[in-house]
Amino acid sequence: MIYIQTQRRIPFSTRIGILFGGFKSQFGWAFFGFGMIFFWVFAMNADLSDYYFDEDTVETEGVAIRWQGTGASENEVPVYENYFLFVDEEGLEHEGVSYATGYAVTSGEALTIEYPQGKPEYARIKGMRNSMFSPFVLFVVIFPLVGLIFILLGIRRSFRSLRLLRYGELAKGVLVSKEATNTRINNRRVYRMTFTFKDGQGREYTVTERTPLPYVLQDDKQETLLYLRSRPSNAIMLDNLPGAAAMDENGSVKPYPARNALFLLFFPLSTIIGHGIYLLTVYG
Repeated sequence: MIYIQTQRRIPFSTRIGILFGGFKSQFGWAFFGFGMIFFWVFAMNADLSDYYFDEDTVETEGVAIRWQGTGASENEVPVYENYFLFVDEEGLEHEGVSYATGYAVTSGEALTIEYPQGKPEYARIKGMRNSMFSPFVLFVVIFPLVGLIFILLGIRRSFRSLRLLRYGELAKGVLVSKEATNTRINNRRVYRMTFTFKDGQGREYTVTERTPLPYVLQDDKQETLLYLRSRPSNAIMLDNLPGAAAMDENGSVKPYPARNALFLLFFPLSTIIGHGIYLLTVYG
């Protein structure tokens, strides 16, 4: 069966509201942006040099030059930079730096230096590390990762919503069940609400929504929804669209308030611009 889909025009501000509105998107961008700070500070300074050290490790004598504080700490114990000199297998002199928590070398102190055979650039003072933090700090990666997951979930729902808003058929749904879940958002209980509706051919379908604001889907006896004529099971309640997108009495999509759209862009733009400037400054 061939379906001819009507297409609605979606104002640019409404696209912004749908793409960046809703809890998942806003929480995701805020958490991702905040979590990336920990990623740059800790994860990018984690010592992963053990990968290069194996049975071919070379040990030689070295001498301490100086030390200085890093301003960082682990469990409130300062981390120090310890500079040293050593001569490699080919008789070439190198200067290196190792990091230690709670220990600073003394200038002129004799040291044991180790490095992977043929790779003196990875040299370190034995018992110390090549970077500021131990690999344990990699657990901070979970913060931006959680944020990214929420962003992707929000984008998935937004694309679905945009498609339904552009091509969807209007119908009326009747609430048949409302169940409290174990999830809370901003200390509000999330409810699972199921509606039944009939498509243009009189066939009955159901659509289930989750929302911490159940009253927005209970203010009318019959709630407006959108569904795809080619796949009526793909439906969404109009009042639960991300960014509170709305339609007028003629079925046209209303423009989203420009000020509200700009507000929704705060976390995404702050994250992209802020971390972009950092990348250009440090690695550019």
